[in-house]
Amino acid sequence: MNKETRHHLRLLVRVWTRNLHIYISMFGLLAILFFSITGIMLNHEEWFGFSEPVTHKSEAEFPADMLKEPDKLAIVEKLRKDFGATGALNSFDVQDDQLALVFKSPARRFDAVIHRPGGHMEITFETYGVAGRIAELHRGVDSGPVWSYVIDISAVLLTITSFTGLILWFLVPKWRKLGVAALIACTVICGVIYFYFVP
Repeated sequence: MNKETRHHLRLLVRVWTRNLHIYISMFGLLAILFFSITGIMLNHEEWFGFSEPVTHKSEAEFPADMLKEPDKLAIVEKLRKDFGATGALNSFDVQDDQLALVFKSPARRFDAVIHRPGGHMEITFETYGVAGRIAELHRGVDSGPVWSYVIDISAVLLTITSFTGLILWFLVPKWRKLGVAALIACTVICGVIYFYFVP
């Protein structure tokens, strides 16, 4: 490979890397902003008022005729429609004397204990509020498969952005030494913090 070909190839790599970096960065900016803010929220829950859940307890009467031969789907839909159950069904425990159901979504939990055969029901609803719900989206816990894909796609976009940024830095000779020094310094600092300050 002669000098002119190498120069042309280097120029082609730089152009494609720069374009990829720019457009992927545009798509990833909102993800960076969201996960940066929610990361701070998770690290300082007490600042945003969701370090402890707010718990609401109530009692109600569930139709006794639905408890003789429990139809799980019908019972779940009844709880959603008439008793305010929200979130995905996490568990449905059927016992001789009672039914126990748990619904979960980010920063929310709905528990219902239905006593058989009478139908007396005890409801416990826990919430960490709007701030807690937004922060929990960062973790992706109890947020469903679609949001899980959003997190995966965001991670891929940020990885591409970081990788293309490193390539662009190293393709510019006058920045290369400074870039290597910064990369090494960052790695060393993170390593020191991890080994000496993380319990």
